[in-house]
Amino acid sequence: MKPFALARVLQLAERRSETLVRGVKLAHGVWLRARGRQVQLLALRDAHIAQLAVALQDGVTAAQLQESNRLQHAQAAEIQAAQAAIDTAHRDWQARLAEWLQTEQRVKALRLLEQRYLAQAVIQQRRIEQRDHDELVELTHRRDARMRGR
Repeated sequence: MKPFALARVLQLAERRSETLVRGVKLAHGVWLRARGRQVQLLALRDAHIAQLAVALQDGVTAAQLQESNRLQHAQAAEIQAAQAAIDTAHRDWQARLAEWLQTEQRVKALRLLEQRYLAQAVIQQRRIEQRDHDELVELTHRRDARMRGR
């Protein structure tokens, strides 16, 4: 019985799927870290706003207010950059996920072909065994008939 003809293709597809799934997990981690960074920045901004609100009640100089305004603009720019990083990481993650899903479908299809091949091989082996058994029975009957005929 010859081996499954696409066994090597299946093996390579499985390896590629394993490699791609690692990339998907890595990209998902990058996306999660980018989201975590944005949460940190928002918390810093909120803390700064609360601190400024307390300071404004006591009164601040124009220079302090200007410095606070500059800091808020810098924080807004960082938050915007963090959002861009999140968007980029999410797109990368989704692209890798789509590629992995496509490869995984190919692996499933090849496994199905392998299962069908193995099932057909079992059927073929049973037929061969049945044929061998039938031939043996026939030979036994002939031999017995010859022995009786003597």
